[in-house]
Amino acid sequence: MKIVLDTTILVRANERSHGLARELLLNVVDSKHTLLLSNEMLHELARVLRYPRLPAFYDLTESLVFDYVNFLHRALEIVELNPLVASPIRDVNDIIVMQTAIIGEADILCTKDSDFFEDPAREYLSKLGIAVLDDISLIHRLRS
Repeated sequence: MKIVLDTTILVRANERSHGLARELLLNVVDSKHTLLLSNEMLHELARVLRYPRLPAFYDLTESLVFDYVNFLHRALEIVELNPLVASPIRDVNDIIVMQTAIIGEADILCTKDSDFFEDPAREYLSKLGIAVLDDISLIHRLRS
């Protein structure tokens, strides 16, 4: 399966985390599944991990952020985005995640963002054969 984990999942899956998101990421990376991300998503992840509250919360140093993003870059398949690809979603900040799933021909887009579970995004992704699952649903699927 080709899987896109959105930025909020990846933030919670950082090296200092021991929760469900980290288990999910490691399960995808260590399995026969393909993790799809775009350079734009990696850039967003690095930016968000540097928000002042996150390094304090996770005890993240600049070096750990760098290492985590490099780990992801080595473990994934990069999707080149195309601004002409339709991405019908309310929040323009979600376009890069949606395009990554569409262009990468993902089977699953894993997110907790409610915009992906509502129309028109849900319906559009469904027509393309992309299931939208939250982290709990995806980990259950991967475990079975």
